[in-house]
Parts: sequence; C-alpha cells; structure tokens
Amino acid sequence: MKNSIVLILLILASVLSAGNAFAEGDVKTGAPPDEFPIFPWDTLGSKQEVYFEAKDCGFNVAGFVAPENLDKAHAAGLKAFVLEPTINLRTQVPLTDEEIKSVASAVVSKVDSHPAVIGYHLIDEPDRSLIPYVAKWVRAFQECSPKGIAFVNLFPYFERGNKGITYEDYLTSFTRLAQPRALSYDNYTLIDNGTIRDTFFMNFEMMRKVSQKAGVPFWFIGLANAHFNYTEPRYSTFEFQMNTALAYGARGMGWFTYLARDRGNYRFSSIDFDGRKTPTWDMLRAANRQIHNLAPVYLKLKSVNVFHHPDVPMGCRGIDSSLYLKEIKGRGPFLVGEFEHPNGKRYFLIVNRNLAKSTSYEVVPVKPGNLMKVSSYTGNIGAFTAENNWLAPGQGMLLFFE
Repeated sequence: MKNSIVLILLILASVLSAGNAFAEGDVKTGAPPDEFPIFPWDTLGSKQEVYFEAKDCGFNVAGFVAPENLDKAHAAGLKAFVLEPTINLRTQVPLTDEEIKSVASAVVSKVDSHPAVIGYHLIDEPDRSLIPYVAKWVRAFQECSPKGIAFVNLFPYFERGNKGITYEDYLTSFTRLAQPRALSYDNYTLIDNGTIRDTFFMNFEMMRKVSQKAGVPFWFIGLANAHFNYTEPRYSTFEFQMNTALAYGARGMGWFTYLARDRGNYRFSSIDFDGRKTPTWDMLRAANRQIHNLAPVYLKLKSVNVFHHPDVPMGCRGIDSSLYLKEIKGRGPFLVGEFEHPNGKRYFLIVNRNLAKSTSYEVVPVKPGNLMKVSSYTGNIGAFTAENNWLAPGQGMLLFFE
C-alpha cells in the first residue's frame, strides 16, 4: 500500500513538473525581455498568482505595473513597465520642461533600481499634435534612466485625417524628436467577416522602414480578444499576427487584451471575470511559446527583405524583389521575410496568409543549398523533411539554406 502511494505521488509530481516546464525552463532560455519583450496590454493587479499565471502563458513582461506590485512581477520572473499616476501626458495644461524633468526624476529615482523595471508607460496613441510634447517626456525619462524604455504606443496606419499629415511623417517626426529606444504600434485588422484590412501589411512596411532608418527596434501590439467588429480569437489569428510580425523583423510583441473587460461587446479574453483561464489562454500561450522557441536563432538575424506571393498587397513588394528565392509553388498566398545570419546563411520565414485553409508549398532557391528548418514548437534545428511542406492557416516556418 505504501509503495502504491509513493508511486502515485511520484506520478503526480512528474505531471506537475511537466506542466510547469515552460514556465520554469523554456522561457528562461527563450526570448530575453530586454531583446524581445512579450507582454499583455493590461494591469495585472495585486494577486501574486496572476503574475505566475502570466509567466506560464509565455509573457516575459507583466505589462503595466504599479510600483507597489513590482515585487510580485519580480517574484514571477517578469519585467514590467512602471505605471505611475504622476505620469499624465493628457492634462489640460501641459507641464513645463522643468516640471516634466521633475516628474521623471522623482519616478525614476524611486523605482529604477528595482530588478523588475524595464521601462515606464507614458502614453497610448498620441495624435500628431501631441508628438513634440510626448517627445519631451521620452527624452526626460531616458535621461534619468540609462537603460529604461520610455514606452509610447503609436497609432496604426491612417490616411491624412490625423492633423493633415501622412502616417510615415507621424512615425518619422516621433523618432526624430523623441529619439526613443523602441517603437511600438497596434493594428487590430482581422474583421469578423473574414477579411483583413487593406492597409495591414503596408503599416508593417512603413514601421519596418522607419525602424531600420532610425536604428530602433519596433514592437507590434496584436489582437487577443474580440470587440467592435473584430473577429473572435482562433489559433490561426494568433499564429497569423505573430508570424507576420516576425516576418517583418519585429523585436517585441504585445497582446490586447489578456484580462476580461466589462466594456461593450468585449469578449473571449484569456482570463475571464472570475479569474479563470479560457480556451483563448491556450491559443495565446501557444503563440508566445513559439516566439520563445525561435528566439535563440531569430534574435541573431537581420531583416533584409520582405515580399508577398502570388498576390501583392498595397504598398508591398513581390517575389521579384526576393534575395533568396526565384519561385514559390503553392496556392498560398504567402508572406516571406528574408534574413541574414552573422554566419552568412540565408534565412527566411514563410507565412501562410490564408486564415481558413492550409496550403502546401515548394521553394526554388536562387542559389542551391540544403534546406533546413528551425522548429517553432521545439526550437530544434534539422533537415527540411517530408510533410514540412504544409502550412496551417496563419502558420509560419523559419527555414534556411545550409
């Protein structure tokens, strides 16, 4: 009887250990938060278990955290953007330069030495008229915090409606005036009638262009719930957004939202109003886990080109621009991000843009080479073998020529 009890306990311990392997093992060797932050667009609150759960979901940054909760983020192995009420950029009367510096100095001196701090949340979606003012806050915080990120999340693509300027002017004016340490924007583009906004890929093109010109990494905030007329979450929607961001060379990923919102038709978040995991949680975790698995290789790569095939969205390039491939056979449509490794090897991430159907494919290289695969499910590197020539809806595959 005693032996049976011991055996049962050993089995239970093994199961629990396996279930927590990602939280305690894989994440630590995956994407470092200072190189590829993965975060919920949320404030997780004061319960310690919520931070551990977020860690298990694959986040390495806890989102926006009040100073009194930084210890909880750190205990869970998470970094955090400090959320401090004195940081208010939308006051009726703007602060003077000296007042801005005073706020920045006070906040930074209080928390900057905390091991969980990765940066400071300043403002979400400032319009063009606010950019010069926002830039002053960014510079003030960066002067006070040698490594901290003054986090500003920018608008997605717009026409000339935002104070009469182009979207590219909006991005470049921010980078020129603020000289930020990272660029961030959101774009919730998956519509509930099954379509994708025409400007989705063009937005990535512009952000990538400005990011590379300024020498500043960019982050993408994707959709992780359903609201307004946006589609309900599926594995394909998470895969598509994550893989598109990676194909364009993103160096950070946020998800809106993780926790439930009591607002309009918001629904299908990862955590419901009772604090329970929903099916969306597993989808989100799967996407985050793939980033961690690819990170050891992906973070060494330099984005050198992006193209689409066979149909080319507005503002994008086709396969004639490819550096590595002269032909892709298959229904697609495909998105391909091309990368260069420090060792000179040719890498590319091929993505199935179809959100409803799987597709087979075959690539024909410009220069011959043995095709290899970096698994997004295990992180293992191996030969491209039979049946790897299929992509599920939204799926991406990181390949290279040996």
